[in-house]
Amino acid sequence: MLLPLIFGITLGYYFQNKQLLGVTTKVLPCLLLIASLINIFYKKFKGWQYKKTIASFYYLIFFILGIFLTLFHTHFLNKDYFAKKQYQQLKVWVNSEPEQTNDIVRFEVVVTNGYLNNSEEKCTGNLLIALKIDSLSPIHLNYGDELMILANYLPVEPPYNPAEFNFKQWLASKNIYHQSFIRQDELVKLRENQGNPIIKYALEVRQKQIATYRKLIKDNEAFAVASTLILGYRADLSKETLAAYSKTGTIHALSVSGMHVGIIYIMLNWLLSFLDRKNAGRIFKVTLICALIWYYSLLTGFSPSVLRSAVMLTVFILAKQLKKKHQQL
Repeated sequence: MLLPLIFGITLGYYFQNKQLLGVTTKVLPCLLLIASLINIFYKKFKGWQYKKTIASFYYLIFFILGIFLTLFHTHFLNKDYFAKKQYQQLKVWVNSEPEQTNDIVRFEVVVTNGYLNNSEEKCTGNLLIALKIDSLSPIHLNYGDELMILANYLPVEPPYNPAEFNFKQWLASKNIYHQSFIRQDELVKLRENQGNPIIKYALEVRQKQIATYRKLIKDNEAFAVASTLILGYRADLSKETLAAYSKTGTIHALSVSGMHVGIIYIMLNWLLSFLDRKNAGRIFKVTLICALIWYYSLLTGFSPSVLRSAVMLTVFILAKQLKKKHQQL
């Protein structure tokens, strides 16, 4: 079932339009209803005689499901998407860790309300903001801060040169289709702690870790590389360092990957090996290792590579504990 689902997601990603969403919204319930009838009357009409036809029908369901899930979660297709009206102000909350480069702070926000002629309306969508801060009295922003900003935004532009990085497509994968460039005097901070408390906690712990690294590592470049390698924090990494790794083909070394999770597992498995003597100790060891692996994944922001490794290692550890057969690749 995975292949038709992937094809459906891919098709929905590259053909994002309202008409296709409307078609899948109507077709999918009908297909699910037919699938339910097939399941109920399977023995009565001897469904095993039509195995290939029924299998193809289920492939079609998963294909349509992939299209529907992609389009349903595409914000700009919603009726209340903020860019469909000319709002004067927007109420948003910070949905990412702000990153500062010189006097520009970049961060992602979730739009919750729009204001037009003193009238407030609920709206949805994500927005990328580049904020020029005041050097005399800079504002300090954190994940979860609620802001009121001037509705000054533009669609993300596509690449204009061959082989240029497709910034528009990359943002679209994060459901962001507009960006805004504003000054500090066009922003008002309203409240704090509007985001996910778990993510906020993870970001705060990561900031404490980064502060510890800053005290221990005096060299700025070494500190930036260490923060990137261990925690996936790239805000302090200079353009020169990024360019050097990119030109040498080792840019992947600066990304937190499954190797990091594997090293953590090996170290924890070795340090806690004394718990293998009794069954209760082994259960405690498995629980502790899985919890720490997922905690580290949370600290690094649940990047796809780390998340994949965390899932696979959890399955591997539980299978090993339950004495199930496994293959080591």
